[in-house]
Amino acid sequence: MATTYLPASNTYVLEEDGEPLGFISMVDTYLAALFVDPARQSSGCGTQLLNHVKSECEQIQLNVYQKNTRAVQFYLHNGFTIERSGRDDETGEDEYRMTWEKQRESS
Repeated sequence: MATTYLPASNTYVLEEDGEPLGFISMVDTYLAALFVDPARQSSGCGTQLLNHVKSECEQIQLNVYQKNTRAVQFYLHNGFTIERSGRDDETGEDEYRMTWEKQRESS
């Protein structure tokens, strides 16, 4: 179920027995947030959340800090590509712009 926290955003929460395991927030085709309870990381929760939004989108973009190598590898493993490098003006951190596109079925 989607809950709106920001105008034009959709947030999806993954739960087990009523307990939140993680959430993902999309603003149009921009992945604004993906968080998984640290105790549940590497258990498939992030992939499950990501697959849910992939089923609804033709394309997804996101920014991720370059030093967050675990997240970068997660997104690469899940079909994202690095489009460009840049710097976050707010934090001064180096970051990647990553994108994913739904594969077109060939006829």
